[in-house]
Amino acid sequence: MNTNQISSAIGVGSGIDIQAMAKSLTDVEREPRTQALEEKISKAEKRVSGYAAIMFGLKQIQDAFKGLNDLSDFSGATVRNSSPSAFEATALPGAQLGQHTVQVNSVAKPQITRSGYFSSGSQLLNSGAEFNLQVTVGGTINTVKVTDTSPQGVVDALNTKSGVTGVEARLVATGDSANPYTILLTGSNGAAGAFSVAQPGNEATVPDLSFGTMLQTSSNANLVVDGLSISRTSNAIDDAIPGVRLDLVSTTSTAGTISLSRDTAPVKTKIEALTKAYNEFQEFLDTMGNPKSTDEEYGGILATDTLLRYARDQARSLVTATSNTPGPVVTAMRDIGITLDREGRLQTDSVKLDVSLKGRFEEIAKVFSGNSENASLADTSTSLGIAGEALRKLDKMMASDGPILSRSKSAESLVTSTQEELTDLQARMDGVYERYLKQLAAMDSVVSQMNSLRDSLSGQFEGLMAMYTNK
Repeated sequence: MNTNQISSAIGVGSGIDIQAMAKSLTDVEREPRTQALEEKISKAEKRVSGYAAIMFGLKQIQDAFKGLNDLSDFSGATVRNSSPSAFEATALPGAQLGQHTVQVNSVAKPQITRSGYFSSGSQLLNSGAEFNLQVTVGGTINTVKVTDTSPQGVVDALNTKSGVTGVEARLVATGDSANPYTILLTGSNGAAGAFSVAQPGNEATVPDLSFGTMLQTSSNANLVVDGLSISRTSNAIDDAIPGVRLDLVSTTSTAGTISLSRDTAPVKTKIEALTKAYNEFQEFLDTMGNPKSTDEEYGGILATDTLLRYARDQARSLVTATSNTPGPVVTAMRDIGITLDREGRLQTDSVKLDVSLKGRFEEIAKVFSGNSENASLADTSTSLGIAGEALRKLDKMMASDGPILSRSKSAESLVTSTQEELTDLQARMDGVYERYLKQLAAMDSVVSQMNSLRDSLSGQFEGLMAMYTNK
């Protein structure tokens, strides 16, 4: 309601709605200020969403680079094993292509020994009196004190020293009613794990506790690899064939064959995943930077934000960088068929990539990983190749005090402070409404009084006129 309307209302007397008028006057002041603050909040919230989207896109690129960061990511060898029932063969980082023969003459076994038999696991031994046992392994004697003199107590006592002796004990129910329980002792694999368990010579013998029955003797694994005889205490052998771990299961009557050939498909898939993550990130940046975008959620929300160009330029530098561990031919992704087009998208020349992976696999592994394994990104004295250096840069970009999250925190603070301004504005406008209400009430009272005076004067004038008229 404008000033003329107020004047007109006053002219008609005290019948005006002063509450509606006070609200209208307050809204005239409130609405433009509220709208400005709400727009400020909306823009800041959109920036927060945009920064979160940038972090998500960088995380996708980061994950892709992590798949190319270690030398083990380029194991790239397929193992063919002619005797899988006798041994398993697994390619490790650095596996060398070629063919090997393996004949398993024996597998590593632990010594297994049992005690006498007991009526139950809680049977009282040695009339309940404490006693000692001596576990001897490789000439070293380890004394075990048994305070719980039941068979289960003996097992528990022996197992307190198993980390030292390598001998583990367990109580076994045989299912034989005549001999229901016995204690089984199992040593470490290999001949060196042979052991004996007995009571000290100065102690009385505990009946049925003798560990004199050997069920299996300990032995080494014996095999012939490429004509060379090898003996090991374990069935897991990773030093007989470079880059191959053997897990022995059983013996073979003749030599089996292991063939290692290059498998480039996993690495190609990882490189393609990197290009996909990068291109999707750039497309998303385009959407957020385009004020004419039809995307309702992200279209144009960072159109005027300099961080958008920063993120775009930094991401481009990750995929166009020259490796700090270059090869003689391959020095960057462009050398294996990964290049940027005019729109800033990565394009893959699949033929060139396949040829490069087939002919220069080790070189590509070095260019990406620096031939490192689980290297520290914080140690800047080491050269980690394209992937490692990219991860270093991404860590800085995505850090809590990095440029992206710093901008996000600033925008979040702006939202909070503006919301407080909005709350304060509402409180002030409530005061303005009360002031208008009081002023209008006073005006209404004056108008009412003036109307009463008018009516009174009008009556007096009419009376006077009647007196003069009657004369």
